[in-house]
Amino acid sequence: MASAWAQKPSSSSSPIPPQRRYDVFLSFSGIDTRNNFTSHLLAALERHGFHTFRDNTNLNRGEDIGYELLKAIEDSRVSLVVLSRNYASSGWCLDELVKIMECWKTLQHVVFPIFHGVGPTDVRAQKGSLAEAFDKHAERFKDQSPGSKVEKWKEALTQIANLSGWDLPKLDNGSESRYIRMTRDEAKLIQKIVEEVGNRLDIGHLNVADHQVGMESRLQELNVLLRMESSNVCIVGIWGIGGIGKTTIAMKQFNLIRHMFEGSSFLANVAETSKQPNGLVALQEQILSDICRNGTHNIRNSYQGIEVIKRRALCRKVLLVLDDVDNVQQLKALAIDRDSFGSGSRIVITTRDTSLLNLLKVDEIYAPKELNRSESLELLRWHAFKEDHPKDNYLDLSDQVVAYAGGLPLALEVLGSFLYGKSIPEWKSAISKLKKIPHADIQAKLKMSFDALSDEVKELFLDMACFFARTYGVSTVKKLEGCNFFTAIGIRILADQCLIKYGPCNELLMHDLLRDMGREIVRQESVKEPGRRSRLWYKEDALEVLRDGTGTEEVEGLFLNFAEVNNIEVNPRAFEKMNRLWLLHLNYVNLSEGYEHISKRLHWLCWNGFPLKCVPSKLYMENLVTLDLCHSRLKQVWKGTKILGKLKFLYLSHCYYLTRTPDFSGLKNLEELLLNDCIRLVEVDDSIRFLKKLVVLDMKNCKKLQKLPSSIWMLETLENLDLSGCSMIGKYSGIKLSKSLSPFLSSWNFRTKRVDSIGLSLSPVLGLSCLKELSMENCNLSCLPNEVGNLISLETLDLGRNNLRTLPDSICNLTRLKKLYVSHCDVSHLPSEIGRLVTLEALILEGNSLVNLPDSICNLTRLKNLNLSLCDLSHLPSKIGRLISLQKLNLGGNNLLTLPDSICNLACLEVLSLPHCNVSHLPDGIGMLSLLKWFDLRSNNVSSLPNSFSDLASLEILYLSNCGRLQSLPKLPASLCHVAASNCTLIPTEFNWPPGSWMPREWSMQRMNVVYLPGDEVPNWFPYQYTGSKLSLVVPPLVTRRIIGWALCIVFRTHKKPGQRSCMYIFSKKTEGLRNENKYKTGVTYQDEDRMKLIYFPSIVTGIHLFSGDELKIEISPDDQEKTVPWLTLKKCGIKFVYEDDIDITGTNVL
Repeated sequence: MASAWAQKPSSSSSPIPPQRRYDVFLSFSGIDTRNNFTSHLLAALERHGFHTFRDNTNLNRGEDIGYELLKAIEDSRVSLVVLSRNYASSGWCLDELVKIMECWKTLQHVVFPIFHGVGPTDVRAQKGSLAEAFDKHAERFKDQSPGSKVEKWKEALTQIANLSGWDLPKLDNGSESRYIRMTRDEAKLIQKIVEEVGNRLDIGHLNVADHQVGMESRLQELNVLLRMESSNVCIVGIWGIGGIGKTTIAMKQFNLIRHMFEGSSFLANVAETSKQPNGLVALQEQILSDICRNGTHNIRNSYQGIEVIKRRALCRKVLLVLDDVDNVQQLKALAIDRDSFGSGSRIVITTRDTSLLNLLKVDEIYAPKELNRSESLELLRWHAFKEDHPKDNYLDLSDQVVAYAGGLPLALEVLGSFLYGKSIPEWKSAISKLKKIPHADIQAKLKMSFDALSDEVKELFLDMACFFARTYGVSTVKKLEGCNFFTAIGIRILADQCLIKYGPCNELLMHDLLRDMGREIVRQESVKEPGRRSRLWYKEDALEVLRDGTGTEEVEGLFLNFAEVNNIEVNPRAFEKMNRLWLLHLNYVNLSEGYEHISKRLHWLCWNGFPLKCVPSKLYMENLVTLDLCHSRLKQVWKGTKILGKLKFLYLSHCYYLTRTPDFSGLKNLEELLLNDCIRLVEVDDSIRFLKKLVVLDMKNCKKLQKLPSSIWMLETLENLDLSGCSMIGKYSGIKLSKSLSPFLSSWNFRTKRVDSIGLSLSPVLGLSCLKELSMENCNLSCLPNEVGNLISLETLDLGRNNLRTLPDSICNLTRLKKLYVSHCDVSHLPSEIGRLVTLEALILEGNSLVNLPDSICNLTRLKNLNLSLCDLSHLPSKIGRLISLQKLNLGGNNLLTLPDSICNLACLEVLSLPHCNVSHLPDGIGMLSLLKWFDLRSNNVSSLPNSFSDLASLEILYLSNCGRLQSLPKLPASLCHVAASNCTLIPTEFNWPPGSWMPREWSMQRMNVVYLPGDEVPNWFPYQYTGSKLSLVVPPLVTRRIIGWALCIVFRTHKKPGQRSCMYIFSKKTEGLRNENKYKTGVTYQDEDRMKLIYFPSIVTGIHLFSGDELKIEISPDDQEKTVPWLTLKKCGIKFVYEDDIDITGTNVL
């Protein structure tokens, strides 16, 4: 019989309650099996750690055996009943069985029958030896009434015979081979029994805390990476900061899939355990014990353990989770290698250090995301209120806590538990304190990552936390590298440890709680005396130190930022004792004297709004790497020549009184010089020729700049030169422009990026092999010289808003070009070989006179953005579908009529814009664009949409307005959240929703959805309807239903184009005298007709949760800055509640 577990059918299948004294009760006939099968089974159970009761080993002499047996059965979680030939002969065994089956019925007691030498049929009908036994029992108890003990025994045997268990066939006595077969069969059976008992007892099941919000989606993401269908060994890392939920995710996944493996082991706290005496050996022992399910292995050292693990695990399919690993040596000691485990094995490693995962060459790395706002609120509510329903008067405070936690589950759990049962004033006080001093438990958890860093990297982390979080990463790293801080490798280590990361614009990002953790470490250096801390960033602390002169040699960095209007005065001797200061950042701080006291170790000086007209000679600058004096009152930077051999970055932007640059001859290592917006700057000193390492020179908007020395064209390392807005520079002397160059400079209003030189002839400009970016937008160019093709390193070329009619064929030589902008010119055709620009990613041709496109354009297989709007195109190349990387395609304003079928092959397309194209029909295969999110089809001639339209599974925004011939719509994708269909006059305005509706039927419950429709009446499926823009109602009795949001319909008319205006929705809820109000804005599109706007507002977005008896008021009004000029009339409105049971089995709702 197939092995299975037996339990009372009507009871829950949840794990057995753990509060039992014994794991297993063993019932058997001693005559038959005590010295063979039962003794082997008992040994195996105990070897696997199951606490097992059997009568001849656990009872004390002289005790009431009957009572002890009954109590032992009740105190056991599983009963194994070995039904053998003489089992029914013993009244003692049968009494045990009756009790066992009673517990099976009432106590969720699990029962496994083992048929040893008898079959289930014999037991069920009491045949054979069982019949003989019951004949004797009948004779013995013949004087008892019906329902006697004998009847109970029979009933118990019948019940257990109907349960699934195991059947060991009867073998006749005889040859030795039969004995051997018997022994082998018993061994296999015992192994199966032990495994099934372990599964049912849930040995190895990990206890995970309740209310793990957002876990399902994260487990799904992890499961995809685990590739459970593959037979290969797969290693996956879970990487993230402390408190993000790595361990919890790993534990939940372990519980979900461990039954699919021959052995499984979860090693908790690997890093901590491995540092203990014989810690690695203990971990090795645990792996072997868990996956082999037997006793100790007598491992003498970790080296031997590696080999033992390899031998024992090689042929097994195992699941192994290693939690909190911080060193690759720990992985080596645990034999973590694909060759060490059997096919189909899965190894999961949680860590804060991605570098060790890369060293191990794991198959995948999963980085859990922070909880979103709704998930964060839910988790906070469970811990702060012990329920999912929010308390209205705590909503704003809850939002503040959620914002502080930044989606970190640990922080939400800790803070929620801390705030549980506290009053509103206590919440407010706690939140105020958190903004300055983090919670100790959160601090301790996050600080573990900090403690693992080397001393140098710790210092860098503290600098980042106090001064540089959210700064431009590349620039910051370069400046700190110049200070000999080895920043680049340090940043890499911090990123590997998930303590910092680069944002989408290369900015350095640090989680707010990590930032606060670092700042708290610094604050603890001297809690009561800020002047004794290494870093000062908090305005009040820094100001106190500078005003009172309490700074000490402990201070290494100081940041004090004030607005321009303040101009704070500080103590002239404030810096006297800060002789280790290397970083000083002051904004609009006045220091009339005492510059000689500023540290000679200063590497970085940023003083926006510097108060003096000239940098005083007493300020020691020889160690400066960065000098930033932007927005200062300087008329002269310094007098004479300064030898500043370490200075690499000099920023003087927006120094409105500066008339000339300083002498640069002593700045031989300068790399960046910013002079933009120095509106009184007249000339640049000729000593600029000494800046042989200059890379960036920005003089944009230096409107009075008249003299530009010819030596500037000798700066061979210059990559970025910006002279835009220098309107008087054409009058300077020393430069003789070639005739062919003059069109470039005729307006002197061009924006140039990384232009190395504008020189004595065309060659210096267009023969620079290192030039990467060239912008000549709005330069009044009428032609582009052929020499442009010599710029072979060019990656960006901007020729927009010029009078170009053609592009030279030589432009096709720019084989490294990634971005080409030729918008709003008058180009009538493109070079025929434009397809040679194989690296091109963006091609912007908006607003030209293009009639057709060369076929070679279809060879641009790396192109991601193609803008052909407002051209004169009548058709597209038939093979446009070969642009396999294309993500954005804008064709608006052309006269296309039709689209080629191959457009459906653009598998990466996310945005398709076709307004005003006179398109009469779409290709039938349009649904193949599975990644399309935005589809603009306004003002076209389509009468219907293809049936495949519903296959656009990613589509979120659809514009159909002014499609006057559109008569019907197919089923629309469930992913839609915004539909605009104004002026589609042939679409029926009378419709039912949902029956027969063409509208989106399945909308996400987690986000707001908007639909625009023609019509001047609120549909009848809105049960609450009102005239005007206000509504008020009382929530009806809900019984067991729960409101999760509401659909709102407004009928309105716009009287003029509203531009960026919007509607304001004010939601007000009143419950038992308590009022909660929230506001929400949505945009309004212009249309001179009555229209309906349908909006779904989820409660999780609005923060308004409704219950029976609540009073709800909604007021809709124009969010209008020109209140005297009405542009919007709100005529009618209606509301429909959306309930939790409106959600179908897919998790979406049906309105």
